[in-house]
Amino acid sequence: MSDTPDRATLHPFTWQGFLAGARAGLVLVPTLALYGFAFGVMSETKGLSALEAALFAGVVYSGGAQMASLQAWADPLPLLAVVLTTAAMNARYLLMGATLRSWYAALPAWQSYGSLFFMGDANWALALREQRAGRTDAAFMVGTGLSMWFIWVPATLAGHSFGALLGDPERLGIDFLIAAFFAAIAVTFFRAGGATALPLVVGVVVAVSVERLAPGPWYMMAGALAGSIVGGLRHVPRS
Repeated sequence: MSDTPDRATLHPFTWQGFLAGARAGLVLVPTLALYGFAFGVMSETKGLSALEAALFAGVVYSGGAQMASLQAWADPLPLLAVVLTTAAMNARYLLMGATLRSWYAALPAWQSYGSLFFMGDANWALALREQRAGRTDAAFMVGTGLSMWFIWVPATLAGHSFGALLGDPERLGIDFLIAAFFAAIAVTFFRAGGATALPLVVGVVVAVSVERLAPGPWYMMAGALAGSIVGGLRHVPRS
């Protein structure tokens, strides 16, 4: 009889881990509800139906990318610009997912990729904290992510319904939440120090420059892509 630990012991994916993640995600509920509500209001003003807004929130499941895409929304829809903006905004998840490789590398694809679908900035930070504390149950991520998803989508629908009654969101300043969201991220970067803030500075400079030179929503994609490239290069090992 071998004393070698099996995969389930080394790389657990359990109901207990899921519940621990779901409980940890409760702290995020107020912020998610407010932000999802704001997205729902803004999506209604852009002409999306309730079903379209819910599908958008549930499938894309990325607040920053969703808000940036709404900024580019127009009639006719600039589909390529929206897709590229979403891809550029979400490029950071490639690096974020890589930091959790020790949890997911040995798991079946349906568990690893299914869990990573629910990864966002907030629950990634929670999962990273769990990992650094030596806890190895990878179901923690899907626990936090799924609990967040079940707040995010209903909050979007509630906001959409409210938006239909509200009319112009500028009357209550709800449209400002998009700018407030990115401003909050910017403060976090600058507090972390100059090197961490560099991708943000580069992204802003590129976005402003492109916005002045080229019409349309391309400035968002250009800024997000430039910032992502600079951020990625900071993690390239030097020989």
